[in-house]
Amino acid sequence: MAKKCDHTYLTLHAGTEQSQRLQKSLMPENFNLNDFSVNQWMEFAYNFAKEVNYFGIENEVTPSGDWEKFFIEKEAIESFVSSLEKEPSLTPHLTLFVSFIKLLEITKKRFNLLTKRHLDFYYGSILQIQKKGAVEDQVHLLFELAKNADEALMESDDRLEAGKDALGKKMQYTLDETRVFNTAKIASLKSIYHHRKIDSSNPEETHGLYAAPLLNSKDGIEEPLDEGASFLPFGYPSHHNPEYLLPNPELGFAIASPTLALKEGRRLVKLSYTFKKNIGAFPLATALNHIAVYATGEKGWIGPYSLSESIETGYSSAINNKKLTLSLEIDKTEESIVPYSEKVHQANFQTKQPLLLLKLDTSQPEASAGYDFFSHFLKKTLVSVRVDVKVDGITSLQLKNDFGDLAAGKPFFPFGTQPLERSAFYVDYDELFEKQWDQLTLDGAWLNTPNSFRDHYIAYRKDDANLNLSPKLYFQTLYYPYNASTKKYDLPTGTSEIKVFNSGNNNIYVTGDDYFTAKVSIFDEEVLTPIDNAFELFEKNGSIFETHLTVPNSGYHTTENGPLKFSLNQSFLHSLYPKVYALALMNEEDTVLPNEPYTPLLESLVLSYQAHQEWNMTAESQNTVLNNIQLFHLHPFGQAENQETLLPTYCKGGELYIGFENAEPLQQINLLFQFLEGTENPLAEAYAFPDKITWALLANNTWVELDSNHLLGNTTDNFLKTGLVTVAIPKEATSHNTLLPSGFIWLRAQTDKNYDAFCQLLNVHAQATTATFINQGNDLSHLEKGLPANTISKLTERDALIKKVSQPYSSFGGSPEENNASYYRRVSERIRHRDRAINQWDYEHLILQQFKSIYKVKCLNHTTGDNYLAPGNVSLVVIPDIVNNNAFDIYQPRVSTAKRNEVQQYVNNLNSFFVNAEIINPDYEEVEITAGVKFRKGYDENFYTGQLEEAIKKYLSPWAFEETNNLNFGVTFHRSKIVQYLEQLPYVDFLEDVVVKHRKSTTDAYEAKVNIVPSSPKAILVSAKKHFVYPVESKCSTPIVKTTTECLP
Repeated sequence: MAKKCDHTYLTLHAGTEQSQRLQKSLMPENFNLNDFSVNQWMEFAYNFAKEVNYFGIENEVTPSGDWEKFFIEKEAIESFVSSLEKEPSLTPHLTLFVSFIKLLEITKKRFNLLTKRHLDFYYGSILQIQKKGAVEDQVHLLFELAKNADEALMESDDRLEAGKDALGKKMQYTLDETRVFNTAKIASLKSIYHHRKIDSSNPEETHGLYAAPLLNSKDGIEEPLDEGASFLPFGYPSHHNPEYLLPNPELGFAIASPTLALKEGRRLVKLSYTFKKNIGAFPLATALNHIAVYATGEKGWIGPYSLSESIETGYSSAINNKKLTLSLEIDKTEESIVPYSEKVHQANFQTKQPLLLLKLDTSQPEASAGYDFFSHFLKKTLVSVRVDVKVDGITSLQLKNDFGDLAAGKPFFPFGTQPLERSAFYVDYDELFEKQWDQLTLDGAWLNTPNSFRDHYIAYRKDDANLNLSPKLYFQTLYYPYNASTKKYDLPTGTSEIKVFNSGNNNIYVTGDDYFTAKVSIFDEEVLTPIDNAFELFEKNGSIFETHLTVPNSGYHTTENGPLKFSLNQSFLHSLYPKVYALALMNEEDTVLPNEPYTPLLESLVLSYQAHQEWNMTAESQNTVLNNIQLFHLHPFGQAENQETLLPTYCKGGELYIGFENAEPLQQINLLFQFLEGTENPLAEAYAFPDKITWALLANNTWVELDSNHLLGNTTDNFLKTGLVTVAIPKEATSHNTLLPSGFIWLRAQTDKNYDAFCQLLNVHAQATTATFINQGNDLSHLEKGLPANTISKLTERDALIKKVSQPYSSFGGSPEENNASYYRRVSERIRHRDRAINQWDYEHLILQQFKSIYKVKCLNHTTGDNYLAPGNVSLVVIPDIVNNNAFDIYQPRVSTAKRNEVQQYVNNLNSFFVNAEIINPDYEEVEITAGVKFRKGYDENFYTGQLEEAIKKYLSPWAFEETNNLNFGVTFHRSKIVQYLEQLPYVDFLEDVVVKHRKSTTDAYEAKVNIVPSSPKAILVSAKKHFVYPVESKCSTPIVKTTTECLP
C-alpha cells in the first residue's frame, strides 16, 4: 500500500444531485423511432429516388436513369404539401404515395411507443417491479364539544367531508383511531431554560436561566406573535435573540418559623444550613450582593434587606465545610415581621408562620455571582437547618403587678405605690416565651432614686432588744452605740452635745444600695420555678440606678414558659415611715427627720433576647420541630415546600409547561404539536436511543413521571417533527398546586439538550386526532401539494355532541402515483446497484432514492474523519434540500442528527459487514472579505455599503439567494475574480485594499490568501456572516475655486 495517500480524486469528485440521477434524453418519450413529417417523407423519397436506378422496358440490364423525376423537387415540397387538399389534378403515383404517408401517420404514435412498451414489458413483466401507487394523505383535526357535552366518542370509521375534487366527486377522510374527546383545553404555555455556554469564542453567550410566563409570545411575557410565527418550545438564551430577551426567573428559597416572629427592636437573624457533603470553596461575599431578603410584614412584604458578611460576634455569613450561614440585620425602625397571610402577601406559601424570602438574582452578566451561587448549591442535599435570632430594644412588654396591668410606654411603679414584702411584678412578652429562647436580658432605669439608699434610710432604725420604741429610745438608736452585753445603748464618750450618727449597721434597716432584693421566678409549664432568690434591684451606674437581669434558658419548656415574676424580699418601709416620723417629732432633743420612703419607679424597661430553632433529618427532630420549621423553594412561577435542597433544581436544559383547564384525572388528552420542521440546529447534540424527552404531570407539587401506561403515544420524535402526544392523566394529578398557578392540571416536557436541538413550534392544540383520505375513484391531484388548511370543517354524519371540527394545517404524508420518469429512474438504478452499496455510485443513488429531503450526496471511500487511508470505512457527505424547506442556517445547510442517523442505519444495512459507513455534514469553510470602496457619484454610501455586502454574500453563497443555484464541492475563489465581480456592479467606482480571508472552522482564525481552495474533499467554501466594507475617498478630485465675497457690502 502506498505510504502517501493522495485524495485529489476525492476532491475532484463532485458527488451526485437529485437532478443528475436521470438523463432526460434517455427517456422513451424523448426518442422517437419515427418522427418524420409529410414534408420530411417527401424529401426523403426525393433524395432516395436519386439512388434507385430506373430500367426501361427496352433494356433491363443497363439503367436509363433514376426515379428522381417521379417525385417533387426539394424546393417545391412545401408548396406541394400545402396544396394537397386543393389540387384535384394530382398524378396517380403521387396520390398513392401521399396516401401511404398519411396512413403511416395513424400508426406513428403507436410505433413510437415501441421502446416504452419494451421498457414497460421488461421492467413490469420480466423483472416484476411495479410502479408505486398513490399514498393517501393525512390531516390533523381538532374537535370542539357542544356546550353541554362533557365527552364524545368518535369511532375510527367516522367520515369527514373535504369538498369535491376536479371530477366533481366528494372527497372524504376517515378517522384513524377511535378516540374520546373532552372539554380539556390548553390555557397556558410556560417554559424555563437553563443554558450553559458552548461557544467560548462568542462573547455574547453566557450561562444563564430564562423563564417565559407566556411562551407563545415574542418576548415571553405579553407581546403577541406575528401571524404564522414560530417559537422555541423550551425558550432560549439571551444571545439567540437580543431584540426580544426572555426575562430572568425569580428563584430563591424561603424559611418559615415561629422564631422569625420579630415585632420590634434591632433584630439579627442567622440562617445556618448544613449539607450532607462538603460545600467546597466559593466566593460567598460577592454573591451576597445578589440575594435580596424579604419578610412578611403587616401590610405586605417588607424589605429588601441585605445579607452581611459580618455584623457582630456570632452573626456573619460564611461557608465552613458543610455549613452555610447567612446573616442579616433588621433595623429597629423597620416594621414588624408577622405570620404569613395569603390575602396580605399575595403568594401561595402553605404556612401560617412568619417567613423570610431570599430572592436570588441570576441575570447575566450583571449578577454572574448570583448565578454562580445557584449553580454551586444546585442539588446539594440538606441535613439540618438552624435559625438564630438576637433582638435588642424591646419596649412593648406586657407588664402587671398585684394591682393590675401597667403601661410600658411611660414611667410606672412596678410594685405599686406602697410596695410591701412579697409584692409582685410580672414581665411577659409572648413573642419571647413562644420560642425556644436561649437567653433573655431585662434592662431598666429607675427614676427619683436617692444618691444613696443607706443615707436615705439612715433615720430608719430598729431596736435590737425588740422593744417598742419610745421617743427617747428612738433618739438613742440614732446616736448611741448598742451594747450587746447590757442590751442597752451606751452614752458615747466625749462632749455629749456633739451628736454623731451611730455608724454601726446593727440597727439600720437599709444597710446599702444592695439592700433591696427580689426573688425572680419563671412560670414553666404553669409551675413557678425560681431563678434568683436575691436579685439586687438597684445597680448604681454613675449618678443613676439601673437594673440588669440576664436569664439563661436552663431547660425551660418552649412555648410553655413565662412570664417572669419579681417578688420583693423586703418592703420599702412605707408602713414604718409614719411611726418613725412621729418619734422624731416627739423627741425633745434635736433629731433628724426621716426621709419619705423611696417608691420604686421605673423610667423604662427594655427586653433583649436570643432564641434559636433547629430542624434536621432525624426522626426525633421531625416529630418535635419539623412542624414548626418549613423550607420552601421559590420557583419561576410559584413556590413549593421542600426540605431536601436549598434551591430549586433546574439542571441544564429546558422545561415546557402546558396548563390544562377543565381537565380531570383519568381523562385522556390528545395533543397536536405543530412544528416548523427543519428548523433545528443540526450541529446541536440530539437524542440517541433510548434517551428521549421525559414527560410528567404535577401532583401535590410533585412531578410524577409518566410511564407507558400514561404516555400512550408520541409521534413527535423528540420535538423534531409534527405529531400527536396522547396522555392519560393519572389519578394522582391535582389542579391545586403552588409550584405553578392553581386551577390547572400541568403537564411537563423536560430535556437536558440545548434549546436549538429542537424544531421551532407553531402551536400546541388539545383534542386532536388524525384522519386519512379515502380514495373512491377520486382525482388525486391534491396529493401533489396537500389538502389546504381549513378545508375540512364537518362530519359526514352530524353528531350532536360535536360543535366544531377544524383542520388548522394542510395535509401531509401523501404522494401521487409514481410517474414514468421516477419509475424508470428507480428501476434502472435498482438494476445497476441491485440494492447493495458497493461503490460510490451505489451509495449516492441509494440515498438519493430513499431520502427525498437529501439534495446531494458525496461518497468518500476509505475515509473516516480526516483519515483518507482507512480501509473498511466510507464517509458520505450529505446536503439537505433547502428549496421550499426550512433551514437552520441557509448559508451552511446541514442535515439534522436524527436524519443522519436514519440514513446511516439505512446504508449500513445495504453494505458489507466489513464496511462501516458514516453520514456527515460538509465542513463549511468561511470566506471573509475586507475592502475599501469608492461608490460612483450619486449613490448613497450608507445604503450601498449594505448592498455591496449582500452582493459579496450572494457571490460566495449564491444558493442562499436563488433557488436555481447549486451548492457544489470543489469550488475555489481567487481574489482577482472577486474584485472583477465587484467592480462590475453599477454603483462601484473602484476598490482598494481588498483582503480575502479564509478559515477552516469556527475555532480557527482567519488567514489572508490570494487563491482560496477547500482544505479537504468534504469542505465547501461559503460566505462569512459579516464582511467589512468601508467607503473611501477618491485620491483625485477637482479643487473647488473659491471667490471672495463681502460680508457687509
